[in-house]
Amino acid sequence: MWLRGWIMLSVLTSIALIVLFVGFLTHASLPFFSKYGVSPIIGQEWYPYENLYGFLPALVGSAWAIAIALIIALPCGLAAAIVSVEILPLRYQSTVNLGIDILAGIPSVVYGLLGIALLLPWLENNLDLLTGHSLLAAGLLLSVMILPTITRLSQDAFRDIDNNYREAANNLGLNWSQQLVAVLLPQAWPSIRSASLLATGRGLGETIAVMLVVGSIDRIPDPWYNLLTPAQTITSRIGREMGEASVGSDQWSALMACGLVLTLCVAVLSIIAQTPHKRAAHD
Repeated sequence: MWLRGWIMLSVLTSIALIVLFVGFLTHASLPFFSKYGVSPIIGQEWYPYENLYGFLPALVGSAWAIAIALIIALPCGLAAAIVSVEILPLRYQSTVNLGIDILAGIPSVVYGLLGIALLLPWLENNLDLLTGHSLLAAGLLLSVMILPTITRLSQDAFRDIDNNYREAANNLGLNWSQQLVAVLLPQAWPSIRSASLLATGRGLGETIAVMLVVGSIDRIPDPWYNLLTPAQTITSRIGREMGEASVGSDQWSALMACGLVLTLCVAVLSIIAQTPHKRAAHD
């Protein structure tokens, strides 16, 4: 009985904290939306001293950074999971898992410092840029940071596949590549999709590392696909400006509104990520 009570208490505490956080952000950003409406969400100019608060450059920057990260981290993480679970002998898997755990445990500020010391100079020298600060740098750094999440959850997805599927594939005469494409990946895909969405949520919330390498310039890339230009993300904007914003000012309320938008995006991704598991359990 006491265990059930602790579980219920933990669940209720989690729900209460979520309601508290969202409620606080909503209350803090309400003056901004009451004064400016929702049009700043698609506005392109952010000049607090001129009362211009356009969210769009930061939203575009966040989308580009996480897209680059997923394009790199998803295939790499999936390949690492397949190799470690399906190919490597059991005695080597613990070594791989240790490396993944070390990557996951490195603080984001350390990733940011490595980005400044290694990634930015490399981009400057190899791509002939005036500065390495760019959306590409932010995406590359984020790809390393979300890689452990994708790899770990994908490993669990392959481990959860019933061995009966593998035996049936062997009985049908499928080689390993055919088993992977026709049997293993379809069975693991719902969990892999969830892993990608959860990693996306984590990447959207990264602040310090992204802030150190993205350049923090509020403008939409021109042309829109130019990933070598300095830009801004929602988190880098909040991280840079929150210290200089007076509590209760329009700028402070606008930053809280940015936090609310980001929180809602992450919440939607988390809900979608859980949907396949619920359906699978229902089926």
